[in-house]
Amino acid sequence: MKNLKLPILLLFLLILTTACTSDDDAAMESYTIEDLSKMHNNSSKTWKLEAYYSDHNSKQKSKQNDCFIDDTYIFKPDGIVEIISGTENCYYGANELAEAEYTFYEDKGLLFLTIIRGEVTDDLVKTTSFSLQLLELTENRMVFSSGDKNNYKKSLIFITE
Repeated sequence: MKNLKLPILLLFLLILTTACTSDDDAAMESYTIEDLSKMHNNSSKTWKLEAYYSDHNSKQKSKQNDCFIDDTYIFKPDGIVEIISGTENCYYGANELAEAEYTFYEDKGLLFLTIIRGEVTDDLVKTTSFSLQLLELTENRMVFSSGDKNNYKKSLIFITE
C-alpha cells in the first residue's frame, strides 16, 4: 500500500492541474481596428460616464465620481479623447485640467485609456492620473478596468447619451 501512495498522489495532482483551466485567458477580450468603430463611429462619438468605481465589485464609487460623471467624453480615431468639463470640479478652483487618450495595441488586441486630471495654482500642480484596460465594448457601453471581467477593481463605465 505504501508503494501506491506516491503514484496515486502524483496522478491526483496531474488530474487536478490539467482539469482546471484558467478563466483569465477566456475573460481577456481581444479587439480589432473594426471593433473600435463602436467607440468612435469612425469620426467621433459622445459618451457619458455612468460611474467611476474605486472598487467595482463592492459598488464603492470613487471620491471623484461626481466630478467625472458630469463631464462629456468624445472619443475620436487615433487615440484622441476630448473632455468637456461639467460644472463639478475634482479640485478646488477653476484652474482644472482634464485630458485623456487611448492607446491601441493592434498586435495583442488590447486597448488602454489614460486619464489625467490636474489643477494648476501659482507654483503648485496637483494631478491624478491612471490607465485602465478596455474589458467590454458594445455600441452603447464601454468598461475600462484595472481588474479582469470577473473581478473589476477601479473601473470607468461609459454609456452613450
